[in-house]
This record gives sequence, structure tokens and C-alpha cells, in this order.
Amino acid sequence: MFDSADPGTAAREWDEDPRWQLLPPLRLDGIDHVIVFAAHPDDETLGAGGLLASARSAGIAVTFVVVTDGSGAGVVTPGETLAAVRTAEAEAAARDLGIDDVRFLGVTDGAIRENRDLVALATGGILREFPGALVVAPWQGDGHRDHRVLGEITLEVCRREQRQLWAYPIWLWHWANPEHADTPWPTMATLPLTGDDEAAKARALGEYGSQVHGSAPVLHERFLGHFQRPEEVFVVENEGRVAVG
Repeated sequence: MFDSADPGTAAREWDEDPRWQLLPPLRLDGIDHVIVFAAHPDDETLGAGGLLASARSAGIAVTFVVVTDGSGAGVVTPGETLAAVRTAEAEAAARDLGIDDVRFLGVTDGAIRENRDLVALATGGILREFPGALVVAPWQGDGHRDHRVLGEITLEVCRREQRQLWAYPIWLWHWANPEHADTPWPTMATLPLTGDDEAAKARALGEYGSQVHGSAPVLHERFLGHFQRPEEVFVVENEGRVAVG
């Protein structure tokens, strides 16, 4: 298990690996809806905020599903609960990204595994609402238990429903490195972002004050460097209609 407080691998180390520049590009051609699942409020912005901004700029509808209440990490103002703060932050980030369909499943932070059946049922129901949508969710190899279990659930549902999944790594960039055996180079692809996409992502990330501020922020500056690139990287789990290359 990694420690989020550790310095971790620098973004520069990933950027300078020659394989990074050889990743195939992703496109949103032919997509009319994107469903993004987040284990915690902020995962969607870190891993896929640029994709979501790009989708909305292209007129593609987006549904944003937050699975847990985020109550397990961060600081709060006296008189407030962290769950309420993080819900408000997620709603503000969604507005910055142009998303108006935001759903909260309300599972306790850290307890997706204990609520696996409930989450799988909800995930399947949402996918069936939008049969042609691209599905985006945490990568199951990310190392955080909630990310792993949600990634497993989403991949299982996508396979059953014959849907393609773009899985976003978050903590992989921190605990792994380009030579790590678990780095999924063969299935990674990259989505180029415009300057407007990057700016929208930065504004959305700025809404998560409970995670980026304080004396010991959950998302420290060195870690955030992984999410300030002109592209986002996804692990493409299933073949489908979304254009690659």
C-alpha cells in the first residue's frame, strides 16, 4: 500500500520516458454521451477533467456519478461535515466542466467493497439508461482500494453489457514509475487536450479546497503535477466503437 504523503514519482520522470510520446491518441468521434464514475469527489477531475471539458465543448452529454461521500480524507470548517463539503465541491467542479447531470450514490468512503452489490446494481442501471455512452471510471490497478473495487465493478458491468471502458489511473503515477511491472503500457492511450480543456480542468480542481489546501493536503503539489499536462492517459479496457489512433 502506498503512502499519499510520500513525494512519489515526479511527473517529469513519466514525461521523459519515450513510450509516453508513442501512446496512441484517443478521439471522441461518434460519441454522444459520456458516463464518468468517480470513487471519491475529485477523482473525476484528476483523471478525466480534460476529457469531460472536451466532451462538453463538442456538445456531448455527460453524466457524472460520485460513488462515495468522500468523508475519509480532508479537513472541514467547524460546524460542517466533510461529506457535505466534498459534495458541494463536486457540484462546483461539475459546473466548471459544464456538467449538469450529477449523481451521488452516498456510499461511505472506504466501503465500496462492502457495498459491492449495491454499486454494481446502480452502475448497471445507469449504463442501461444510456446504451450508447462511453464509460469512464477508475483503473482497477490504481492501488487505492476504493479505486480498485469500483474499477473491477465497472469493468465487469461493461463486459456484460459489451461496452468500452476508458479507465483513468490516479495513484499509479505516484507509487509506480515507467519501469514498474504493473505499468500498463500496452493498453494505455492518450487524449490530447486544448488550452480551454486544460483551463477548465484547472478551475474544477481548484474547487476541491478540502483536498489541496491545509498544512498536509491530501493532494500535494508534487502529486498534482501529474494532472497538469496537455493530455490525459487512459487504460482502454474493451474494444468498441470509440476511435483510437
